Amino acid sequence: MKPLRIAVIGVGPRGLSVLERVVSHTRRAGPPVELLLVEPDEPGIGVHRSKQPDYLLLNTIASQLTVFSDTEMVPGAPVTPGPAFDEWCAARGVPAAFDAFLPRRLLGEYLQWATGELLAAAPERLTVRHIPAVATRVRPGGDGATVTLADGTEHRVDLAVVTTGHGLAVRPPGPADGWIETPYPLPDQLDGIPDGAAVAVLGTGLTAMDVVACLTVGRGGVFTGDGYRASGREPRIVLANRAGPLPRARPNTTRQRRSAPAAHFTPAAVAALRERTPDGRLDFRRDVEPLILREALARLGADAGADAAATVERALAGGGERPEDYAAYTAALLEQARADLAEARRGLGASPVKEALEVLRDHRDSLRAALDPPGLTDASHRYFMTEYAALVNRTVIGPQKERVDEVLRLMAAGVVRPGPGPAPRLDRDGDGWTLSSTRLRRPHRMAVDLVVRANLGWPAPDPLTDPLGQALREWAAPGQGGALRLDRDGFVVPRPGAGAAGRTVAVLGPPAEGASYYNHYVPSPGVRSRALTDVDRVLAPVLGAPATTG
Repeated sequence: MKPLRIAVIGVGPRGLSVLERVVSHTRRAGPPVELLLVEPDEPGIGVHRSKQPDYLLLNTIASQLTVFSDTEMVPGAPVTPGPAFDEWCAARGVPAAFDAFLPRRLLGEYLQWATGELLAAAPERLTVRHIPAVATRVRPGGDGATVTLADGTEHRVDLAVVTTGHGLAVRPPGPADGWIETPYPLPDQLDGIPDGAAVAVLGTGLTAMDVVACLTVGRGGVFTGDGYRASGREPRIVLANRAGPLPRARPNTTRQRRSAPAAHFTPAAVAALRERTPDGRLDFRRDVEPLILREALARLGADAGADAAATVERALAGGGERPEDYAAYTAALLEQARADLAEARRGLGASPVKEALEVLRDHRDSLRAALDPPGLTDASHRYFMTEYAALVNRTVIGPQKERVDEVLRLMAAGVVRPGPGPAPRLDRDGDGWTLSSTRLRRPHRMAVDLVVRANLGWPAPDPLTDPLGQALREWAAPGQGGALRLDRDGFVVPRPGAGAAGRTVAVLGPPAEGASYYNHYVPSPGVRSRALTDVDRVLAPVLGAPATTG
């Protein structure tokens, strides 16, 4: 019997989820299946390489990461059980509290181990083959798709699933003329920054925290007590961002905590709003944001007080302040960061503010429902992807509280300074650069020698760095904001007249960002997983996989 052929293109953590679901589904009787893992590097680990410094930490706690599945993650579907990341660490004698933010290299080792376990668990009807190559093209045709590799080799498959993640086909450019376009891989990209140089770091999110750690503890500095002992090798760091304040710190939590059911901000409420619009598309500001605020304030409760309510409303509304001068801006930044750090230490369940804001994480599926087809109006989609998604990131997907504490210590030690207010302008100035305020009432300028871009977005399609993304757009219908147009099941919608019919090419994970929302994460055990249920939707037409319920 001719086997069904499935190609997974790009096998980092998201591609590993496809492998897990195929292993789970092929335990049922059926025709033989051949799974092609098209990945130039070692399958499974993605950017979580085992050879990276321990100061590069995960931004998800250890107990919320797993490669395997359980019945709560995929209700009604077959599962492949296995240890979560923290359980795997404990079994190997690695200290790993359930809420620990562990080094990324450890996750890389777990992913490597889990890949081996899944391959060993493959049932008799499933054959898995690793193809160590870069795919440069995939195109539907007839009742399948053709995957083309960099050497011109073609593979005809019944289903192609693109899960290329954050990786690029070529190494990112190195420093040029005082500009570092991307800091990764660390520390290599930043090794050329001289000791004592003035360096502007554009962004204050997770990537920026990696850069700061690399340029401080990565160069021999040590945090001691409540201070910082410099090594003398640090540059002088200027942290600049569009919003102004530092991102809010991730709060303490408990192993038992589960999110409270939503009363207002639900997928059903989003669906009801769609019925009131002519084409089903929503205006995010008008339709969705009021639901989010209502949900957050309801969770806050009347007993929390007016100050707590004002803090929540201000966080969900974003910026817009115009401080008087640089001193006032810096003072306000430090005051908010210290107050938020205190709330983060109180933790979820104890801090009403943190619990209220957590609706953005707890009910992320409702945010996804707003972007799922038919989605948002064009203007509203631009607003969401360029402004509101960033607000969500700095409100509930920010750095660990320990990282925020370290930045405050570095500021006290004079190693790090805030930039010249929110959304500063960057100009070339001789051999260096100048940051100029745009939202301070009294102008302020800061000169720097180098710039590190740490506010990374999704790479634009480029024939050199992302040939597959470029090739997909040759036949795919254009989506909003330059994204691919995907249907709700994740299949690429072909452009009329492109000669590319059929639902045989699906895109999951980071390459789907814009068509859907927040696709770049490893599944968590014990809770319904959109990541895994989306894979099941893609596999169903080929494997006859049962639909996930719930």
